[in-house]
Amino acid sequence: MSEDPLTRRRTLVGAGSIAILGTAGCLEDDESDDEPADGESADAFDDDLVDDPADDTDHEVDISELLVYERDGEQLANSHAGHWHYETRTGGLPVVEPGSTLDLETRFTKDGEDVAVGDGEPYQPGLEIADGEPEGVVDIDVGPTLLSLSGAETGETAVVFQLLEDGEAVWEAPPIDAFVES
Repeated sequence: MSEDPLTRRRTLVGAGSIAILGTAGCLEDDESDDEPADGESADAFDDDLVDDPADDTDHEVDISELLVYERDGEQLANSHAGHWHYETRTGGLPVVEPGSTLDLETRFTKDGEDVAVGDGEPYQPGLEIADGEPEGVVDIDVGPTLLSLSGAETGETAVVFQLLEDGEAVWEAPPIDAFVES
């Protein structure tokens, strides 16, 4: 029996791709599966069980997931297990024009439960330019619950979302790209 080498190669490449995506824990279908499997908890994901070199920082607070929304409630991105998933065409935050502002809200979760963030709460959101990235591209304004990213000059940079306690970062997401274009 003679096999077509091209068919065998395609099969192996496809199987390898599925294995890599499955190992990364990012295989998703577009439909929500709200029902956990028998014997599983709905919030069974534990970020500590994922060995991800990008998430090996020694966090004082273990956050399972960070969700980033526009002020109108539209989800833009989420970070878990040391990487980002994007809802934008840019592969990062939406493009901001020079002189305009993108208002962002965050939702931090730990084992499926929201972490209390804001005025009168133990934690506040934080946002800063990532180490080694250009600093003049965006201006950042951090409020008790709202983060604002204003376009300062045309270019690209990366920012880091943080969870702050008493003004100190106790958790950081990986950098995410921010774009300013006319």
